[in-house]
Amino acid sequence: AKDGVISIQNTGGFAIPFDLNIVYTDGSKETLHQTPAIWQANEKTANISLKNKKQIKQISLDGGIFMDATPGDNVWSAK
Repeated sequence: AKDGVISIQNTGGFAIPFDLNIVYTDGSKETLHQTPAIWQANEKTANISLKNKKQIKQISLDGGIFMDATPGDNVWSAK
């Protein structure tokens, strides 16, 4: 996550909706809902631009009822 853009890899290849849950270092949270349309341009990689310029502590993906091929890579934490 740099320059306010988050890149999401779609290893499974299915165009599913998901929520991007962001926790900032100041403790505030934000959820960005993504529809399947995000995968139309490129079904393997999607870039999400963040309007918020705060420091990010953690990002997690939530696919809801949909199965994830690699659930272990759904959380990113700042070092």
